[in-house]
Amino acid sequence: MDGAERRLAFHYKDKQLMENLLKDVNMAIKDSDASEEKEIVNNFLHKVSEAFLFVTIGSSGVGKSTFLNSLFQSTLSEKEIPESTKSIREYRYGVSEASICVNEYITRIFKNSEKLEGLQIIDAQGVEQMGQDGEQECIKDYLYKSSVVFVLFDVRSVNDYAVWDLLENVETRKVVFALTKCDLEEPDTLERQESKLRQYMEEAGLHAPVFRLSTQWEDSFKTVREYASGEIIGSSPVLTRQQENLNELKKMLSQLSESFERRRQQYESDAAILQNINTAIDNFIVNNRIKIDDLKIALKREIEKEIEAYEREVISKLEPQKIKERFPNGSRDFEDYLNLINEGYRKRMTDNVNRKTQMTVQTYLAGLENVFEEATGYLNKRENILALKDRFYGSMADSKKSMVYKAAADMEVTKDYYHSLYDVSTELFMKLWKARAEQEQAIRNAKLTGSLAGAAGGAVAGMAVAHALAPAVAAIGAKAGAGALATVFTSAGAVLWPVVGLVLGALVIRHIAKKLASANTLLELEKKTAEAIAEFKNEVAKAKVSMTEQILETIENMFRMEIENADKSFSEFRMSVNIEGNNIAKLEDKFSAINVWLQQIKELERRRELAL
Repeated sequence: MDGAERRLAFHYKDKQLMENLLKDVNMAIKDSDASEEKEIVNNFLHKVSEAFLFVTIGSSGVGKSTFLNSLFQSTLSEKEIPESTKSIREYRYGVSEASICVNEYITRIFKNSEKLEGLQIIDAQGVEQMGQDGEQECIKDYLYKSSVVFVLFDVRSVNDYAVWDLLENVETRKVVFALTKCDLEEPDTLERQESKLRQYMEEAGLHAPVFRLSTQWEDSFKTVREYASGEIIGSSPVLTRQQENLNELKKMLSQLSESFERRRQQYESDAAILQNINTAIDNFIVNNRIKIDDLKIALKREIEKEIEAYEREVISKLEPQKIKERFPNGSRDFEDYLNLINEGYRKRMTDNVNRKTQMTVQTYLAGLENVFEEATGYLNKRENILALKDRFYGSMADSKKSMVYKAAADMEVTKDYYHSLYDVSTELFMKLWKARAEQEQAIRNAKLTGSLAGAAGGAVAGMAVAHALAPAVAAIGAKAGAGALATVFTSAGAVLWPVVGLVLGALVIRHIAKKLASANTLLELEKKTAEAIAEFKNEVAKAKVSMTEQILETIENMFRMEIENADKSFSEFRMSVNIEGNNIAKLEDKFSAINVWLQQIKELERRRELAL
């Protein structure tokens, strides 16, 4: 096979290369705004998947089958064509050779030849024999979809009107004319017939090459093959056929690459902001861990000290000789005494626990306020690298900008709250702490409203809550009364806070009082008193362990929830950055693959130019 013949063979890898490129481009623009570009790529992908379609037409006996077999080096030769073979033969590549009936006019023949990979070749019977409308519609459909149409005339009959009627709707760029059996005429006759053919072509508005063919002229078909290879198919037929689309695709990819680079830079900028925020929070947690641990140690000591003092004071009153003197009304007096001292110690422990906890919380929140101040600064200085009107990622840029604004607004709300708690009285602090539940519910409602009206609307609503906090603080301070602490501790809506309970419950107190009152003699009273003291110590020891565990666990949970709530202010931004990081990595892989495909296409184009 000579060079021209090798170039004529269709290279199926060209088609596969284009499909790989388009599939990766399709994935690369999947999350973009470019709906028009997506449609272009989908259409291009569909067109590339179509075979390169050759159609031959001419009258019966003009030599269409001979022409095609010569063009494709006998690939299409049929040893036996049964009587039932339809009027239009469609040749395609197949792993195994077979033929199927497509409809009453078309027979599809599969040939196991690599020369046919990606090709679809139509060999129709003589146009004068196409008597039925359906048959003509089939051939017209092939002509419309064709990559190239070879029109064959017997050199002795170039005025075949049936053929010219079929050519009315064929695009000029698709047509190649050939005069067959040229060895049967003298040179001057050939000139006249070709001149007459060109006259008919001009009248039909067709401008195409004309070749003279003969089975007796060895080089005549070689000339056609060279033309088909160089001017119609090229060394890369898919690239030739889709050059216009490919040029548009390259232009689009250049713009997409620029947008993606800005998107990547935006991600890197946002990732740096997130890293700074994470570092600030992590440093805060590490630096404040010791404050929480010191508070837990101090509260444990406070509880143990007060409960031990409570135990000593109660036991000191339980001298058998003086019990009746101290409690003349028996068990009722003793019960009232225990309840009174129980409440006194509870109140004292509550005051001490609240005071120590409040001091630590205020210091802790002041530190968080500084963290939020730093984070807000990062977000407010965020550079919008990805333009809001970016052709591919404009909506993404707009969404991220709204998200950052919302995060900054949420932090302003929380920061104002932290500031309001600093350096206030215990009573006002507890009222504000309780009011936080109502404030957070208002913020949630504002966010819900914002989700209906848009992210920016939600952020504005959140800011409105923050601005409303100042008069609320003043109102709470003016109305705070003696029952403020009790309200904080008993309200179902109160925010988490350590609650000091009674050392002993009413049932335990009543049981001990009745035990002492049941003694009738001094000896029996001494015995009952010893039993009561042992029982009392046991109950106090259990109460000390239970109260200590409950309060220390509450303290731990309270600070944990505080940092979690603070961290939630950045959660949406953090999630967005993390997801974008994964997307960027995947897209970079896609763009690497696209660049590989483009380099291979460039090499194929270079080879084609050299071949031409």
